[in-house]
Amino acid sequence: MELIRQIKDAENSAKTLMEDAQKYSCDSIERVGKEHNEQLQQAQQQRKETIAKAESQGEKEGLVGAEQLKKQSELVRQQLEQKANAKIETAVKTVIEFIKKS
Repeated sequence: MELIRQIKDAENSAKTLMEDAQKYSCDSIERVGKEHNEQLQQAQQQRKETIAKAESQGEKEGLVGAEQLKKQSELVRQQLEQKANAKIETAVKTVIEFIKKS
């Protein structure tokens, strides 16, 4: 009789251990899934922030580049205008001299 009781106690203990192991496994799987989802969300957030920073930096660099191009084009325009003015003066003098000779 004692042996039967010990066997039943051992079976109950084994059953309890199995149930606890299953609960632990389920909890572990659920925890790992949550951690994975959190890491995925963090990675997506970091990606968005990185893209936003890159866009902002690109915009700033684009504005600086545009400003430099404007300055360069203004300088070239002024140089062309000076060359044209110098040639205009020479051309006017040449025309006036031609008219005086005629």
